[in-house]
Amino acid sequence: MAPPAAELKAMTDAFEGIDRLAEGAPRTEGAPNFRRLPGFPLFGTGQTTIQGFETCLEPVLKKYGDEKHIFWVNLRQEPVVYVNNKPFTARDPKNPSASIGLNCNPINFHLEINNPEECAAIEQEFAEEIKKRGDEFKFFKDQFGEHPEERATNVESTEKLECVTTVNEIYAAIKEKVPKLEPLRIPMNQEQAPAEANFDQIVAMLKDTTASCPVIFNCQAGISRTTTAIVIAALVKELQLARELERMRGIVPDDILDALKKKKLGLPGIDIDVQEDRNAMQMGEFEVIKELLSAFPNAKVAKAQVDKLIDLAAPPPRGTGVENIRECIIESKMSFDVSSDDWQAYLKNKIMNNIERYFYLIVFAMYVREVGPKGFPQTFTQFMDANSNLRTMIAEGRGKLEWERKIPDEKLEELKALLAAAEFKENMKLIIKRIYELSWDMFGDLPRGHHKNNSMHKLASKTMIEILPPNLAAHIEKKCGSLAGTPDFFDVIGQVSWYEPEA
Repeated sequence: MAPPAAELKAMTDAFEGIDRLAEGAPRTEGAPNFRRLPGFPLFGTGQTTIQGFETCLEPVLKKYGDEKHIFWVNLRQEPVVYVNNKPFTARDPKNPSASIGLNCNPINFHLEINNPEECAAIEQEFAEEIKKRGDEFKFFKDQFGEHPEERATNVESTEKLECVTTVNEIYAAIKEKVPKLEPLRIPMNQEQAPAEANFDQIVAMLKDTTASCPVIFNCQAGISRTTTAIVIAALVKELQLARELERMRGIVPDDILDALKKKKLGLPGIDIDVQEDRNAMQMGEFEVIKELLSAFPNAKVAKAQVDKLIDLAAPPPRGTGVENIRECIIESKMSFDVSSDDWQAYLKNKIMNNIERYFYLIVFAMYVREVGPKGFPQTFTQFMDANSNLRTMIAEGRGKLEWERKIPDEKLEELKALLAAAEFKENMKLIIKRIYELSWDMFGDLPRGHHKNNSMHKLASKTMIEILPPNLAAHIEKKCGSLAGTPDFFDVIGQVSWYEPEA
């Protein structure tokens, strides 16, 4: 439950590092990360300035001005107000780094305001409260950081208060100029997979429109939630495009129409050859995904469709976006492998949530391909009710990942014997070589790069600590500090090499 408006604090929406567009990509003033999904009337942006709304609409109107509707979808659960033409979020004064409604435990970081009307009411109350506070506007500055605690700031800034506006007031002003604009709010959780109701809300918005009906999605930075919504909408758009192309059969020669459908709707690995060889984990081949593919034969095509759209919505060279919402899972897993325990707790939850999101996108694609051609007589929630085993599958399978990589016991025993020998220093070259070979084998599924190198190095450090005999362990702890903190591999090797037993 949100605190009273009189207690709320304001925090900037924009933060240093919010711009994730590739170098050389066109930027839009007042609209961080504004871009279009190639080949689709789908756009994404971070929360814009007041002028940024109209700036984003200009290219949309230019290309899709003849369409009956232009949808602008706000995906945010957190209340937003505009002060001096810039967006600010309402924050709990006890925890400014967390949005209103958040469970403030960073390990269970989630939003709870799912009702658009409730969010709008809080925004109106907070706007009125800011006006009551006088001419000096006080606010906190958000800052970039993956972990919630990294984004915390306790320093208030001030500026002269000139004007306060709500999002709904901005929409109303724009609609006077662009009557066909249809603003909607579909609150989507920043940290978790979209709710089944979110999928249904996007289907309800689009199902009676044309394939060329444009949609602009926005969240705070225009990254995770926006990319997810773009992929959801694109799945519906591809169904609409296939239907519209099929209506041209008999008018357009079949060979030309089939070539056009393959170009627009062809799926890599299904009806288009795949030239690129990518790591299995990068392609989302997690245990629960493989379980889904095994249980549902139609999931293979659905996954190929989702993967194609995710890549199209990802950063260059595959797309024009700002995040690959499939590959980010393995990127987080590589960070997990080299992180401290507190970070690992946060990252583990994030990884499982993102696996669940990826699973739900594939299942939604299955739903669209099965139910969409009939006109969506069944909602996605009803589809999941009828296939409740899918909910069980992801609930039980989202954590099926190798969370800790450990060298096999028999290999450890061999290393321990080499280090316990009287002339152990003569074995050091072989010990180092074996540890690195084993570390390489343990992380053989990861793509080359600094994450893999760091993961191997951390495992080598842990392994070296694990094989130390008592006398060397005591010596290392004296020289390098607590072994629980896993001293660096090279530091341990150095101290072992210099060790001389007491006379």
